[in-house]
Amino acid sequence: MSHPQDEDGNPAGFPLLAVLGLMAGIFAVGSEELVVSPLLVRMATSFDTTVGVMALSVSVYGATTALGALVFAPLGDRVSRKLSLSVGMAVFILGTVLCACAPGTGLLFTGRALAGLAAGAFVPTAYAFVGDQIPYEHRAKAMGILVSSWSLSLVLGVPMGSFIGQWAGWRWTFGLLSLIGGLVLAALLRAGGERRPSHESRTESYEPAGRSAGWTRSAARAFLTPRVPAYVVTTFLVMLGWYGMYTFLGTALENRYGSASSLTGVMILLYGLGFASSSVTGRLADRLGKERVLTASLVALVPALVGVPLLIHWTAPLAVCLFGWGILQSLVVTLLSTLLSESSQHHRGTVLAFYSLATNLAVAVGAAALAPLFTAHGFLAVGYACAAITAVAGGLSRWTPRTPTSDPAAVAVSQPRGGSGEKDL
Repeated sequence: MSHPQDEDGNPAGFPLLAVLGLMAGIFAVGSEELVVSPLLVRMATSFDTTVGVMALSVSVYGATTALGALVFAPLGDRVSRKLSLSVGMAVFILGTVLCACAPGTGLLFTGRALAGLAAGAFVPTAYAFVGDQIPYEHRAKAMGILVSSWSLSLVLGVPMGSFIGQWAGWRWTFGLLSLIGGLVLAALLRAGGERRPSHESRTESYEPAGRSAGWTRSAARAFLTPRVPAYVVTTFLVMLGWYGMYTFLGTALENRYGSASSLTGVMILLYGLGFASSSVTGRLADRLGKERVLTASLVALVPALVGVPLLIHWTAPLAVCLFGWGILQSLVVTLLSTLLSESSQHHRGTVLAFYSLATNLAVAVGAAALAPLFTAHGFLAVGYACAAITAVAGGLSRWTPRTPTSDPAAVAVSQPRGGSGEKDL
């Protein structure tokens, strides 16, 4: 059944302002996660400490992001997601302002912890918001738009933050991110009414959350939803291979081209541009079938991960390989988040919190686990290891049970009978 569309071709009721706000919000939290790296030396000098101590702020942010995803993101399943997003962004602004104004490392770390908790709650809730608002056949496209925000933070946010830190001071970088957060909060508050699936249209059998089951039982029920464990484990493996590889890409490129060459930045930019294609590739996946495209993309990622270190000495083939890696990686991330968002409507926020938790655990584990391999055997060994991890993820995806439609309940909601399929909260 076709859905009514507005004059721009968007599904009727498409919350454009909210989606733009979510894009900017993910850009802000993504930039804050990545931008500290080029600022570490200046921050260490400012606080009269070492780069090693300042690097702990990265660990604090990553750990609290995982915690925020697990503890706070599921609240969106029980209250308004719009409210959860607004509160999360307000806390992110507070933490970022504390970082900008911190007189010492203690307050800086406190600000990073608050910003990380808020980021962990915001991102999976944003994905769940898309799952609630966008009709089934358009969700991968919409999710791709959000996923491309991570690429923007990589391509635009990190260089911009580094430039501001160099010319105006690292505190102004955090000031700019807090300003972006303020604009996101304003957009969310001005967005139209939120549509949520009605209890009658859900096909799952459950009791209302919070009445007879505690948080642990609710989280366990969400995790044990069919296909969720397999896709969460697949997410962990995919992200482990991705971040494990990407962590050492810059070092490998600098070893190849030298620290003074601009080619290192150009190559990373090409990867980011490929990653930004998720809004286009997500639309293709909507037509071809999400599960089928996911498995094919994971299979194609294996030679791409091996190809990057093998082609490191040939600039043109390396550029093509990096761009292709970005395209495939963004498509896989888009599809995993979309498929998980469609696995359960009642527990959608909790399911996506597990997705975010798996991602952040992979970030924490990837670099630490593969650093000895890189030191002892080089970038090619890392490529082989990440390719092997990704191959396992592809096999797991291949054998994950499929359904005729990824979320029959979602289809029922997006095609309500008698106008009872959705209601405003």
